[in-house]
Amino acid sequence: MTITESDVNVYIEDYAIPKGMEKADLKARENIVWAMLGKWLSVNPLKRKRNIDLNDFIYLRFDGMQETVNKAARSYKSTMAVFELDFILANATKIETDKPKSKRQEKFAEMVIMTAETPMFFPYFSKVKMLVGITKQKKNAKKIQYSISAIEPMV
Repeated sequence: MTITESDVNVYIEDYAIPKGMEKADLKARENIVWAMLGKWLSVNPLKRKRNIDLNDFIYLRFDGMQETVNKAARSYKSTMAVFELDFILANATKIETDKPKSKRQEKFAEMVIMTAETPMFFPYFSKVKMLVGITKQKKNAKKIQYSISAIEPMV
């Protein structure tokens, strides 16, 4: 994957990711994240990926994808992170668990906070934070990818 940059955009593959915070920039980043999620789903029709650390599948569902779009579009670096969705789902490691903190998270019994190293995107960011919601079913609880955001490198 080749990454180039100008004052206003970061270019990855055929995508120009705007760096700005104007409404048009946010909308453009939202469209890019939806496109990347669509590409991932076309290659992964079961909508899941086995995570090494959890030794279980993490599923993509619409509500989690919608939250990912909302979070990832806020920053061009977080938008870049979605290009590594497959790697993040498989290799993120559990940091801690927490109770749901928002109305949107109420459908989950708990939230798992995970991080993944992303050497491909250094120096833009060094790690990615992923939230995974665990559904409330006792027997068949599923882990649902909830959001992804880039973590700025330490200076």
